[in-house]
Amino acid sequence: MTDLQDDKVPPEIDLHLHPELDPKARELPGMEKAITYRGALAQVLVQPDPRGHREMIEELQRSDIPMHTLAIHLFSPVAAQLGRLWCDDETDFIQVAVASTRLGMIVNHLSQNRSQTIRDRQRARRVLLARTQGAMHTIGVSIVASCFRDMGWDVDGGADLELDDSLYMRLSNSSYALLGISVGRVDEVEECAEAIRRVQSNRALSRMKIAVGGPAVMKNPVAFGAIGADMVAKSALEVMQLADRMSA
Repeated sequence: MTDLQDDKVPPEIDLHLHPELDPKARELPGMEKAITYRGALAQVLVQPDPRGHREMIEELQRSDIPMHTLAIHLFSPVAAQLGRLWCDDETDFIQVAVASTRLGMIVNHLSQNRSQTIRDRQRARRVLLARTQGAMHTIGVSIVASCFRDMGWDVDGGADLELDDSLYMRLSNSSYALLGISVGRVDEVEECAEAIRRVQSNRALSRMKIAVGGPAVMKNPVAFGAIGADMVAKSALEVMQLADRMSA
């Protein structure tokens, strides 16, 4: 880390696996402590005994590491490693499914528990999170939601909300500062573009920002550069930075 310049990251570095090499991510409080949990978390996600992930929840609750730091430096890298193992055929579908489910449980439990402490805070910002039909692995949506909650945002939608009529109904019935769309496959770029055009055609939503992210954006961000989104986010950190700017 000390050999890296503050404004340069070598292109061969995978920041999804090693966000600590990103100068902005290094500024998050509790980074060093969060990193120390990576090995233990990865282990409890795949071991047969389910008690390990419950103990991990308790340990992370006691750690008092900010939720957005856990999201960037612990949950996201471990999720990225799971994806890499699956792509490289180093693990099977059942192991990945069990590990992803456990990771989602850990993220959601900690996020909901931490949100109890900020419910009395006045929330000036609301975000609606949704996904395309091809976004089957939704742990990223849960991680992003945990970041927003930790920053005091009111989070609606999530992994269960797709780009269908229920999305437009929520947008019509409530006011949101930001719409976040997780895209699962690159071939869904036109579906995503059509949804954005439909949203932007509604003048009542003209002040709402739209951000797209997810596995497809991580794989080919250029494909999503001209679909009308206000932000094309390649990581949870970029989404968090957008939220921080909007809250200022």
